Amino acid sequence: MLMPRRQRGSIIRPNRSRRYVGWAIKYRDQQGDQHWEGGFATRGAAQERLNVVLPEVDTGRYIPRQDATFEVFANQWLAGRLRVRGSTASAYGSMIRQHLIPRLGMLRVSDVRAEHLQAAIAAMAATLSPKTVHNAATLLRTMFAARKGGSALRLGYIGHDPTVGIELPEQIKPEIVPPTKNRVWVLISAARELGGMGYGATFLGSHTGVRRNELLALRFSDIDWFAKELRIRRAISKTRGTDGAHKWEWREGPAKSKRSIRRIGLTESTLAVISALKTGRSDEDLLFPGRAGIMDPDLFDAEVWKPIATAAKTPRTRFHDLRHFFASQLIAQGETPAYVRDQMGHASTQITLDTYGHLFPAARKDAVARLEKEMQEPIPEKPASDSSGSAMVVQKGNRAQ
Repeated sequence: MLMPRRQRGSIIRPNRSRRYVGWAIKYRDQQGDQHWEGGFATRGAAQERLNVVLPEVDTGRYIPRQDATFEVFANQWLAGRLRVRGSTASAYGSMIRQHLIPRLGMLRVSDVRAEHLQAAIAAMAATLSPKTVHNAATLLRTMFAARKGGSALRLGYIGHDPTVGIELPEQIKPEIVPPTKNRVWVLISAARELGGMGYGATFLGSHTGVRRNELLALRFSDIDWFAKELRIRRAISKTRGTDGAHKWEWREGPAKSKRSIRRIGLTESTLAVISALKTGRSDEDLLFPGRAGIMDPDLFDAEVWKPIATAAKTPRTRFHDLRHFFASQLIAQGETPAYVRDQMGHASTQITLDTYGHLFPAARKDAVARLEKEMQEPIPEKPASDSSGSAMVVQKGNRAQ
């Protein structure tokens, strides 16, 4: 019995008259059918792909790659996301459907080049914010060249990363301007007058800096009454619907990140507000429940927070602005960046400084004072000595005399 001949394959030099631009590879599968893959930026990249596919052919593990359009690939890629939060998957889907498929959908993935992506980025930059455009570019890099998951590069649709070298619009991050103390008390007063859960939510938001989705996951068992601390352990997150009627549902899940799990110090007035909320309720009850359990964060914005901001005559103020206010108060009373980081649940001190660095005037003043003191106290120079112990006079220049 004749053994099947091992396939060596071929590497084809760039030739614009061919189907593929850039380096390409050619090989035959177990049935003898010929396959081409192109678009490799270098000969080395083509050889690397060939080193992967030939052993698959020889061992019978080879599966022909479908030369899908970007639209087909994007939908398959999105459906295969396993380790992303529901809110992230929802944002990915929105970006893909609204901005990427309309501009790239009909292209075959193997034909996508940097110039196609640059044209798509330029079109988006004409109508979208720089931040949104940067998010789109990050998503494209993940879809085309991520080392994990079903990226186009890993699946063999392409031989190089077409997002390399794409020019993005400049992204200028505006300085955060927290609401003033007077403005926050106007909001708290408006919430008290309106009644309902808004008063407690506004008070906790301004006195603890919790994120909205953390606030709506709080239970009375998260209050350490003796240590006077609030334990952040969970958050409301978006997940795929299971009832057949809703694509997405809000459920109680883990905190945003490991650093988001934290303890926040509570003032006596904050404890009093929480105590009033607990009257007649159990430890496992939510502080701010919805009509049927968990409060939908979007519903919270529309039915709880918006009326408060409107009554306070600041309709553009967000609940998240109370978080910025809390951070600004910690900074104003002289807390260190590390303490602010821990109370806010930031992943690093650098994030804290990047976000609130302009609010640390005391730190800058202390640094200037230390520099002034250092420069006013020069250290007297000691005369140098030769090996015999005799003092040497050092003059300007290269020679000692």
